[in-house]
Amino acid sequence: MLILGALACSLAFAVQNPTGTTPPDPTSPEKKTADQNTADQKEAAQKAADARREVLYGNTPEELKPFGKFVHEPYKKYFVIGDAPVMFWGPGREKPLVEDVPTVKIGVIAPIERSYETYIGRSIVRGMQIALDDANAAGGYKGKPFESVIKNDSGLWGASANEIVSLTYEDKGWAVIGTVDGANTHIAIRVALRTDIPIVNVGDLDPTLVETKIPWLIRVIPDDRQMTYTIAYYVYKQLGLEKVAILRANNRYGRFGVAQFRKGSIKLGKPAPIEINYEPNYDKVNPDFVDQIDRLEKVNADAVVLWADAGAAGVLVKKIREAGMKFPILACERVVHPEFLAAAGEAAEGVIATYPFDPDSKNPKYLDFAKRYRERFGEDPDVYAIHSYDGTMMTVEAIRKAGLNRYLIRDQLASMRQWDGISGEIILDEALSNRRPVTVATVINGKFVFGVPHLDNVF
Repeated sequence: MLILGALACSLAFAVQNPTGTTPPDPTSPEKKTADQNTADQKEAAQKAADARREVLYGNTPEELKPFGKFVHEPYKKYFVIGDAPVMFWGPGREKPLVEDVPTVKIGVIAPIERSYETYIGRSIVRGMQIALDDANAAGGYKGKPFESVIKNDSGLWGASANEIVSLTYEDKGWAVIGTVDGANTHIAIRVALRTDIPIVNVGDLDPTLVETKIPWLIRVIPDDRQMTYTIAYYVYKQLGLEKVAILRANNRYGRFGVAQFRKGSIKLGKPAPIEINYEPNYDKVNPDFVDQIDRLEKVNADAVVLWADAGAAGVLVKKIREAGMKFPILACERVVHPEFLAAAGEAAEGVIATYPFDPDSKNPKYLDFAKRYRERFGEDPDVYAIHSYDGTMMTVEAIRKAGLNRYLIRDQLASMRQWDGISGEIILDEALSNRRPVTVATVINGKFVFGVPHLDNVF
């Protein structure tokens, strides 16, 4: 995403009195007009301030605008208030609705086997299953049941392309939930652009995903851009730290996950002293993270930002603490998982993680879902199961309103800019990505406590 220069012009007004004239009587129409002008000035100034805040893409804070210090006015602004949302301009809406189907199929692509991300894929499938059960209990689509078609996201380059083709032409699916792997998701949406099938993403937080302007995609989960902005403002503005190192997975998830933190650190005048990566299959090549810990010790960092999967993050945190490093550790949403707590043990205490929603919000919809999820699967739902449920229910609603025509289903999904989900309010911006502010959680007495620490800024 590139936004050049200042995104809003300052607003100034002046009320003039003719020189040498007698000031108007306080009760005169002229005085009332002047008072009204002053009120109008204040209102206009407030609107201008609101516009400056709202016009920035992805909840970007003013200080982190790309090139904001160098270019006065951008040549072009994308995905901002007043800009047209991502649109599909092709044909297809005129096709007759399909009625002669025994079931209405919705695909899901998720890592369910042969992947280190299976814990995410499993949650996505479970959240979708409960959503479709609820949809079918409410009558399905004109009395016909919704049916899931599950495809494995193996993480192999290009595998998701084959699955999108299969879901479109062989399985006759009407939409797709997924995927997780960043590289495969980018491939999947490009194939969907050719096969004309809507994708509702519920688990890939890559900030660049929606910036492709592919109109067949919406994302219902907040992304890493918002979470890294939140971390940057906490460590630099609130804690006043200077040297914050980056430790991440050596894949697209890690590289793009920390990208906005890396850039934001530079713009705030505090570039990260080092960026260290690890191989996702660390258990086979470097189970003790010797090199990573050695490099981290040498930079004498004030804190570390950790972008890793749950199990790997747990081992890394344990090794950091065993090496005697006591600085704050701030991590991504993937660490909010029992696997992280089990791997880290006592070393997990005090770790802070950003999270795309607040499970302590007492939202009755969420509480009901969590109860049913625990009864069915024997564990608490995570962020992926929750957003999978929301994304599936949005898809069900779009199909019910649009009918069985993929182009109309796509239009209906794109029009659902605000949705009251179990994760809270889903707010789709012009890029059709959820911009609900994120939250944080801290490990206290062996479990994550949400809303701690208090943050002065969330994005």
